Amino acid sequence: MVTCRDVYQWIKMPGARVLPCHSSQLKLMKLHPMAQQNIDQLPDYHERIDQLGESGFGWTVLYEGRFAAMFGISMQWNGMAEAWLMVDTMCIHKHKIRLTKGAKNFFDNIGPAFDLRRCQIMVSVAHKEAVSWARLLHFELEATLKQYGPDGQDHLVYARFYRD
Repeated sequence: MVTCRDVYQWIKMPGARVLPCHSSQLKLMKLHPMAQQNIDQLPDYHERIDQLGESGFGWTVLYEGRFAAMFGISMQWNGMAEAWLMVDTMCIHKHKIRLTKGAKNFFDNIGPAFDLRRCQIMVSVAHKEAVSWARLLHFELEATLKQYGPDGQDHLVYARFYRD
């Protein structure tokens, strides 16, 4: 099991605290409108977040008094996970480099920690910043899913591989 302490050591953000994610933290974050729209369109989203936090698969970074990022993985089957991430828009603009390095370190470590061969993410084609971020985090573009998202937007499938 990956602990909050493990994640803290991976992200290398002095002064940050890592907590299990909880849906109540979402209300204290200023999310990108697309992220907020997805949350609003999925009636059980808060329950999903709470389950991931309780089971040790979801974390929140508290940085400079704000919930800066909430993220985690959902194990699909042995060796394969799907990752998710939401960032506070005020924090990402103020601490873009620090949060990007932390996210990269997280993904460098999460694969070996869970013995993953693959971790994938889904990114809306309309969310240009997220598309750029996926590439910076060493995810490879695999496919376009037409009309995939809760809003009917096309999404891109990105994957990161941990084994040859």
